[in-house]
Amino acid sequence: MRREIMQAFGRGASKRQLCQWLKLPRSSGYYKPGEGKRGVKPSTHTLTHEGQLVPNEQVINTLISEVFSQEFNLYGYQLCTEELRAMGFIINAKKTYRLMRENGLLLRQVKRNPSPRQWVKWRKIKDAQPLDYLCMDIKYVYIHGAQRNAYLLAIIDVATRYVVGWSLLYSIKHTDVILCLHGVMQGFRAKHVMLRTDNGSQFIAQGLRNFCLRNGITQEFTHVATPQENSYVESLFSILEREVIQRYEFESLYHARDVFERYFNWHNHKKRRHVLGKISPADYWHTAFPCHPVKPPKAVSGEFVKGDDTSEKSNNLSSLVLPLTNSERRLSLLNRMTRDLS
Repeated sequence: MRREIMQAFGRGASKRQLCQWLKLPRSSGYYKPGEGKRGVKPSTHTLTHEGQLVPNEQVINTLISEVFSQEFNLYGYQLCTEELRAMGFIINAKKTYRLMRENGLLLRQVKRNPSPRQWVKWRKIKDAQPLDYLCMDIKYVYIHGAQRNAYLLAIIDVATRYVVGWSLLYSIKHTDVILCLHGVMQGFRAKHVMLRTDNGSQFIAQGLRNFCLRNGITQEFTHVATPQENSYVESLFSILEREVIQRYEFESLYHARDVFERYFNWHNHKKRRHVLGKISPADYWHTAFPCHPVKPPKAVSGEFVKGDDTSEKSNNLSSLVLPLTNSERRLSLLNRMTRDLS
């Protein structure tokens, strides 16, 4: 702005006077911008540890013949810089990037366009109706017969503490989460659901977010390292740890599924919860929300008897739905032999 004033009134006063009036240094009145790009011109040669200056074309030729000629090499500019330094060139990553860009040697950039996340605003959810708010999370379950962990995915309704969906697998991907959530939406005819999860890779996957958008589900994410914002499902996992996981030794994944199927049926229809007025989630659903259009499914008959004898750790797996695999059968036999010897 001040230079424009000096140019406009340059004929009526000297540059010295104009600089004094505008409080500018006198050098500003004589400044003339140069042509071309600003800054130092890029170097055309590269120095080596032996003190030689080699042209940049030789650096590129060395890079192609010595680095990119390797069968499985797919380096970016940073690792190429380390290779050139190991060959005796004194070069930094910025120069390597410029040379590779000018010669078309850069890798294709992975463009990520993550959609913005909706974060949890209120830790405690109040005045929720059934199927308005769902919470979802994943917990480790150790399978003793297979000597490995499985993953338990659970979806709980906040208003009634009713476990509306669950899945137990050795590996859970976002597609498995979609299948479980799809079963909940279809089985309960839920609409306009608010889903609260943490920031696990399965929950932030673009495929799950697209599914939620198509089915009227609004996702909200807990803040990082803040599990108390998802306390509803964390409380369920604490109960599971105390009442099931610490009391049972699962011989196989199918054994664990059978136990959890019986437990969740008992939890939803028989277990008394203090937070619900010491009644079960299904009874609370009926009494607290008698006019709600969706009712919980009826209990599975014959599921409230005691399952495996945890005191004697019985190996009677007559309730299994699917047979054991060969590896699980061998591990089960080995565990029984170890217990007999001890």
